[in-house]
Amino acid sequence: MRAILFLLLSTSLFGIQNNTIYENGQLTFSSGNLHEIRDDVETSVRGYLSDIKTKLGHEAAHEFPLLKQVNGFGESEHLVFQQTENDIPVFGKTIRVHINQKGLISSLSSNVRSINISTIPSFSKMDAMSILKDELPFSKKSYLKYKELLIYVKNDSPHLIYSIESISFEQSRNNLVDAHTNEIVDLFPLTFDEGPTTGSGVNLLDEPVDLLHIYEGEAFTPFGNIATPNLVCEEFCFDYGDCDGQNYWGCTITASQGDCLDGELEDCNGDCFSEWYMQFPGVGNGFCNDPWFEIDDSQLSTGMYNMVDESHPELGTIYTLNSYGGFYEDLSYVNSTTTNFELVNITNSHQSGVSAHDYQRKTLDYFWDYHNYAGINGTGKRTISVVNYFSTSSISQRNAFYNAALDILTYGYGGNGYRPFCAAQDIVTHEFSHGFTAHTSGLIYRNQAGAMNESISDVMGYFVEAVYQDGGDWTEGEDVRYSGEGGRSFIHPPSHQQPDHINHYYFVDYNPNPLWSNDFGGVHTNSGIPNKIMYLVIQGDEHYDIIVEPFEDDIVQSRIVAGNIWFAWNSFYLDKEDDFDIGREKMLQACYDLYPNRLDYYQTVSNAWASTGIGSPILSGDVNDDQVVNIQDIIIMINIIMGNWDATDTQLILGDINSDGIIDILDIVGVVNIIMN
Repeated sequence: MRAILFLLLSTSLFGIQNNTIYENGQLTFSSGNLHEIRDDVETSVRGYLSDIKTKLGHEAAHEFPLLKQVNGFGESEHLVFQQTENDIPVFGKTIRVHINQKGLISSLSSNVRSINISTIPSFSKMDAMSILKDELPFSKKSYLKYKELLIYVKNDSPHLIYSIESISFEQSRNNLVDAHTNEIVDLFPLTFDEGPTTGSGVNLLDEPVDLLHIYEGEAFTPFGNIATPNLVCEEFCFDYGDCDGQNYWGCTITASQGDCLDGELEDCNGDCFSEWYMQFPGVGNGFCNDPWFEIDDSQLSTGMYNMVDESHPELGTIYTLNSYGGFYEDLSYVNSTTTNFELVNITNSHQSGVSAHDYQRKTLDYFWDYHNYAGINGTGKRTISVVNYFSTSSISQRNAFYNAALDILTYGYGGNGYRPFCAAQDIVTHEFSHGFTAHTSGLIYRNQAGAMNESISDVMGYFVEAVYQDGGDWTEGEDVRYSGEGGRSFIHPPSHQQPDHINHYYFVDYNPNPLWSNDFGGVHTNSGIPNKIMYLVIQGDEHYDIIVEPFEDDIVQSRIVAGNIWFAWNSFYLDKEDDFDIGREKMLQACYDLYPNRLDYYQTVSNAWASTGIGSPILSGDVNDDQVVNIQDIIIMINIIMGNWDATDTQLILGDINSDGIIDILDIVGVVNIIMN
């Protein structure tokens, strides 16, 4: 008897596996002590994927190319494999493998599916681009950028797709053109709204700022010149390379009309093409050869101090530029003849520049110090901020936005009760965090995926503000308004017309034209639900009759735990098209992987989501999750202890009554006491 009890007591929580499988593109979760890493990590993981490829639903799952391999919290590692068919990537279909600090594969998620489609295009990328001519904004400084050939699954039907970005400063989007039918299948927005020395200045809140990193020197042009090429008769179209090794596609501006109709031009072969081909970047200095991104550096000379921060090269250079209340044609560095930037004249941009420059540095510092994430892309890419942006559109003027196609953060001029939109730390971090999401999970900006994208930016803004502004507050963007009223509330989202429960979800039909007319499917509105979840796990509260205990009684420690989970969730677990239900499952997975011995954290996350109507609350001892603790739960626990039951993570957590990391006879005693009480 004692020997049996010893075996029961020594049964480890982490030795039991969950092998729940959902086939053909539905999310697959596995967790527990799945596989021990031996020798080379990638090789070992591929061996495990080969063993379970049938369960994953794809015979070549172990051969998919490795998209990303990064270190996470502690000694953990995360590998992402991209599904491909005939070397063509399948949009949003990945296998994500997570290795814990003990060198074990602790969890896996997959949404791969079988694909049956011809991967030989029927139309060229030039043909695909031709149907997008009307997608370009009416501006010479707009262009098309060919990204890649991919497979995209829509309404359960696969399509061979040309991914082509239509790019302008204010609105960019990704157009998915069917390579067999030459029709636009779908589109996604790519613009998401909302030797150094030191100097000082005053920000937009009239607060003094010291240790402002700036640059002194002559005309500062490290980016090279972009010159419009002359006509090459044999090839009138060409590519530019950017910092990521991708191509910009454009055409020469020196063709003639010849015998073509009005609105058309003649190439060297005598063929006519539309004038939209002439919408081509002009001459100017660009960052890493970014097209048409012009920098006016004529006034920069010795003794001129520019808002160019190179103080932390591992985090990437920060460039703070001024649009002088105009559009993008005359961008220039925010600069001064002294190291003091205290001029109040908004035209001179000093206060706006000080705010954006200082808040951007603090954002980068937070991501690096707390999460080891460098620059806007995680590997030290430069960060560009444009202040005092003015547009005939009040939406853009009294707003801030991130352009994923350009990797540029832009802050509106304000007006009508608003300061310039770089006045708030949480807004500056919000826009930067859209870049963080674009370079990690890539959550598309529509419907529930877009609401999580928007919420992640809100949440990261709160974290940074809390670190650098005495704990921050539970509102977003209050420093932008002279009234001090925030734009959103984490405590009570309905006070700002946002739902805090799925029963109040704002349902809108996603209509791509125009994209703004329905808030991209309610991304700003429905972000209130995950925002409320963040508040609950940090602060704790009763919400819709469900009690949520905070991670820790100390709010600073509670905030650190939440920051780690949210960062990992977005960086390593989420996929492009995930919805709230999948988002919940993946956050639980992230929590479990990061804190395997803190099952109370798991319960906090689960109950917070449940309080918003997504998933069920955890009831200790309710192993079968039927919201009742009874003898049936004890029977399951006995089978788990004996090794006869292949338990899920939730079952393991619900059965570990005393939270000691194992399910044993003491936990059964605990369940009996629950029933008796």
